[in-house]
Amino acid sequence: MSNSSVENLVIIGSGPAGYTAAIYGARANLKPLMFEGFQAGGIPGGQLMTTTEVENFPGFPEGITGPQLMERMKAQAERWGTECYTEDVIVVDLSQRPFTVRSEEREVKTHSIVIATGATAKRLHLPSEAQYWSNGISACAICDGASPLFSGKEVAVVGGGDSAAEEAVY
Repeated sequence: MSNSSVENLVIIGSGPAGYTAAIYGARANLKPLMFEGFQAGGIPGGQLMTTTEVENFPGFPEGITGPQLMERMKAQAERWGTECYTEDVIVVDLSQRPFTVRSEEREVKTHSIVIATGATAKRLHLPSEAQYWSNGISACAICDGASPLFSGKEVAVVGGGDSAAEEAVY
């Protein structure tokens, strides 16, 4: 389970922020190692893996699906030398240097850690929620509000915090 070398950079999380950190780290010759996550934090690629159309990402005037965008970001990170493990991190020890990052399969020592674990949309667990997710039920009004699916329709925002208020105003 142990690795005798010390990594320059370990990235925990594989959404847009994680892959961006990996690309920049790899281009800086830091040889990043990424724990993409698997179960605890969702699926590799983050929330964009559950998004059908991404219409607001620069460079894709025709739009791109979330999974396609994340596949391209991963491919670019790997092209520059990022080593990816589809594993959940279960322990991070920051009490001494080098830091220790551990999954079920491996333990890694590292000089630097980027934590890019993102967020998870809270779901209502309605009986038909899975059927309508990204097809009438959305977790991002700002992302999906202008899509033809919701245009000109009445919508409901569920929640009571700052995020819900921002979504409702939009």
